[in-house]
Amino acid sequence: MQNDKTYGELLEKLADGAREVVFDYDCADTIMKDFARIMDEHPELFWLTGSCKYGKSVRGNEVRVTLIPEIMIDDDELKLRRRKFDHAVERFAILCRGESEFETVFKIHEAIIDKTEYNFASANALASGVRNDEAAVRGMSAYACLVDGNAVCSGYAKAFQVVAAKLGIRAGRVQGIKLDGGGPHEWNIVTVDGEPYHLDVTWDDPVFANGVQGFRTYDYFCVTTEEILRTHGIDPKSNAPLCTATASNFFVKRGYCLDRYDFAKAEAVIRAQLSNDTVYLKFPDKSALAAASEDLLKKLRIFEIPEVRANYNSLQTSTTANGTLAVRFVKK
Repeated sequence: MQNDKTYGELLEKLADGAREVVFDYDCADTIMKDFARIMDEHPELFWLTGSCKYGKSVRGNEVRVTLIPEIMIDDDELKLRRRKFDHAVERFAILCRGESEFETVFKIHEAIIDKTEYNFASANALASGVRNDEAAVRGMSAYACLVDGNAVCSGYAKAFQVVAAKLGIRAGRVQGIKLDGGGPHEWNIVTVDGEPYHLDVTWDDPVFANGVQGFRTYDYFCVTTEEILRTHGIDPKSNAPLCTATASNFFVKRGYCLDRYDFAKAEAVIRAQLSNDTVYLKFPDKSALAAASEDLLKKLRIFEIPEVRANYNSLQTSTTANGTLAVRFVKK
């Protein structure tokens, strides 16, 4: 049973940086659940690794429950990092406030990708079982993403959650696996205009895009459960909601979706984006994507578009397993 009294007291003490939290009543049956809930809901407590020790002692009628969270830095370093973190969150909030919930979420997504490099060293260390290296463990934190500028997937997800909360956007995290290798993975659930969506900032980062380095895929920007399950496995313990809405999907919102490949329709979508750095076309399946790639790229029909032919003589492309074609034109 959830004990809001214990949760509140524990949250207050941990937020103050306590290295030991003592309760003078018996909460041993809920304390670990409360700690796990705090770790899920409050990634701004970046100094907590998620590990802890707890114990219970009884002397007569007196009960004492003690929780000791793992904190891998000293008090002076913690104070310094908290100042840096708070400043970074404020800076991101100013940068990312949009005129609508969609635009705010979009700006957070873009700002995190602009700021962050995926930390392969931390990922490799953690995958090999290293848990006593502060730098590797820090890669899982919101601090690593927003201040250090390098993080693993959980750092991306926690950073998004922190900035979203600062801007009044409801967001949580989902634990699961990558279907193309089975390794652990973490991403976000975000609510936009009352509807929940999956959002994976890490996998939209260019470092994970196929093809030319530097492409953002947007394949995981506000997607349904059905779509995320094409590449992700969801841990049932995450209690992720069923996401069915599509209105705030990046490609739907921007008008870049085609229900099938048709040159005239593709031309219209491409022409509408020529002022952008990259042009995107989203198709419902691999066969439609293949048809588009064959006609537009291999047969070079994309150069039949007058504005393309007049201003560009080459291009860079990227395709994804989720049906996205990205094109970057190179000026003459």
